Amino acid sequence: MFRLLRNKYFWAVILIVIISLSIMRMTAAPRQEATVAENIIHNLYSPFQKWTGNIRGNWGGISYIFSEKRSLIERIDTLEEKNKQLSLDNQMLREYQSEAERLKKILKFKEANIKKYTLLEARVIARSPNNWYKTIVINRGENHGVYYGMPVITPEGLVGKIMRVNNTTAEVNLLTDREMAVGVILQRTRETNGLVEGLGDGNLLRMGNIPYYSSAEVNDRVITSGLSTTYPKGIDVGIISKISREPNGLLLTAEVKPVVDFDRLEEVMVIIDYIPSTESDEVK
Repeated sequence: MFRLLRNKYFWAVILIVIISLSIMRMTAAPRQEATVAENIIHNLYSPFQKWTGNIRGNWGGISYIFSEKRSLIERIDTLEEKNKQLSLDNQMLREYQSEAERLKKILKFKEANIKKYTLLEARVIARSPNNWYKTIVINRGENHGVYYGMPVITPEGLVGKIMRVNNTTAEVNLLTDREMAVGVILQRTRETNGLVEGLGDGNLLRMGNIPYYSSAEVNDRVITSGLSTTYPKGIDVGIISKISREPNGLLLTAEVKPVVDFDRLEEVMVIIDYIPSTESDEVK
């Protein structure tokens, strides 16, 4: 007990309790002015109150920042989804626009050639994976009036001809196929009844049987001659890109670049009222 009375911390606690009781007593009665003790305590605790108030204010600000961050992340995710959808819509719109332009070109070509022949539009639905035989499959067949040997064209020029047919589809041999050959003339001079053949490799054609005295020149346009029962006369085939002389010196050979881009064929037209022969003299 005496040891406790000698402890300075014990008396400090007693003093604080006495002071607190005195303050409670003095502040219990109603009054307008604070006592000296209240002012001292207020001054002592005021910095602490400000500090705790600042912490509460800062914590509220931090909570608000995190809340806003979550809201911004959600908005960003929503905007990214909308952006993806808009990109997809724009891509589809460009595709529709491209298709509309191609179909418009086909319609214009049909109207310009309505007196020459009847054209049936068709869509390319498959391609041959074989580089040796160049073929495509279209979504038109016997049910649509398509038969073996009918010419296939685009507004740009000659594509090839029908080789196999079933009820709803048909296989088209392209000009670049090694089994294809077409009689042609020069559009500029109307001369040189040559023969354009597919090479089966790349998008080039070979024009042979050109007389050495021919006036054929590079950049001359080559068109169908119309001397067979397979292809009507005057369909664009290609443009001469190179001319060379045969070893015998009597004939010339020309390299012809097709006017049709066979790698980008999507829609074609079948000439259905130009009756071909059963055995074409233009197919080797």
